[in-house]
Amino acid sequence: MAYDKSIILTGIKHCGKSTQGKALSLKLGLDFFDTDSVIEELTGKTAREIYNTEGKDSFLTAEQAACRHLNSIIKAKPCIIATGGGICDNEEALHFLNFNSLFVYLSVDEETAVTRIINEASFNGENISDANSLPSYIAKKNPSTISDVRTIFHNFYVERTKKYEMLQDITVETKNLSPEKITKEILSKL
Repeated sequence: MAYDKSIILTGIKHCGKSTQGKALSLKLGLDFFDTDSVIEELTGKTAREIYNTEGKDSFLTAEQAACRHLNSIIKAKPCIIATGGGICDNEEALHFLNFNSLFVYLSVDEETAVTRIINEASFNGENISDANSLPSYIAKKNPSTISDVRTIFHNFYVERTKKYEMLQDITVETKNLSPEKITKEILSKL
């Protein structure tokens, strides 16, 4: 299957952007890039390190630089790009990705997303034992329990879902679908 546009995958953390990006890359024969990996290649630091040590503005600048770099690639040939969960808050970075691209929003329900975050985090019973095991936007709010994490995540989920919906060209509901079925669903909507 030949495809002549870049596919930009958006959605909240743990919705499957990287998994789907790799699968689509294989199915469509297009190169795959992850904006967080490009940030690390360009800066020598992970997106999380930049955000935690240099602040949000430095992270946004690094994300813009990564997307500017990707813009030069997508102008030459289409590819698949998995974005970071917060790209919806970085208008300039999004502008760089908008060249001959289709934005695909991978919509995951709130409970699934927060459960995946909690499952990756370090807890001692109900209490957080390592805040660094949480996404930075949650950790910086200093949650102490699983309940705190759920409350903080809820606010981000509601806000970001609205932004993703405004960006999307295509929405794929991922609830109860295997990664393979999500890939098929995306391909059927292209």
